[in-house]
Amino acid sequence: MPTTTFTNLPAEKQERLLNAASREFASRAYNDASINRIIQEAGVPRGSFYMYFQDKEDLFRYLLRGYMDQLTMVLEEALLREGGDMFEAVLYLYDYIVQHREQRELGGMGAMAAIVSRNSGMQKNVLLEMVDSGAVLSRLRELVRPELLDLRRDRDLGDMLGLLLSVAVPALYAGLQAGGAPENRERLKNLLDILKRGMAAKTTD
Repeated sequence: MPTTTFTNLPAEKQERLLNAASREFASRAYNDASINRIIQEAGVPRGSFYMYFQDKEDLFRYLLRGYMDQLTMVLEEALLREGGDMFEAVLYLYDYIVQHREQRELGGMGAMAAIVSRNSGMQKNVLLEMVDSGAVLSRLRELVRPELLDLRRDRDLGDMLGLLLSVAVPALYAGLQAGGAPENRERLKNLLDILKRGMAAKTTD
């Protein structure tokens, strides 16, 4: 995480450094990305950089967390728009990502996709560590309408949200990479429909 020295910088200086980092990580894999190129583009002295971030990994994690926080905020807005229906909210998020996939500036969906794509060889658990899943689920659960779900235990809502996100995230990313092809959205909708109805056959006793 950045130091207070960085967070106390004027917003324009923070954005200049983060934009340079976003472009560097979007154009090169993490191991090939260079702090020297980032600070040169941003006009930041090397000594100052290490007053802001511990190292390259610290900056990389902070940048990705920013993108994930943006997606979480969009999902929160979607839950409000869809009256707490988490299935419809995920479809809204998919449409939002596809609509904004050409945005290459800091915070744009295209920039996030390029960074993740460039680092697809990185161990999955390392990338997942960038996301505070507990905090995300805590934020979302307050906006979900419980009466729309078959909740039977106290932990069901959190588990359902976790399951939904585990199914939705690969579909959302595939849709972004493929440019929102209709079949990708249809597949996501089918997965959501399966989750809504349940997978076990209904028996009549």
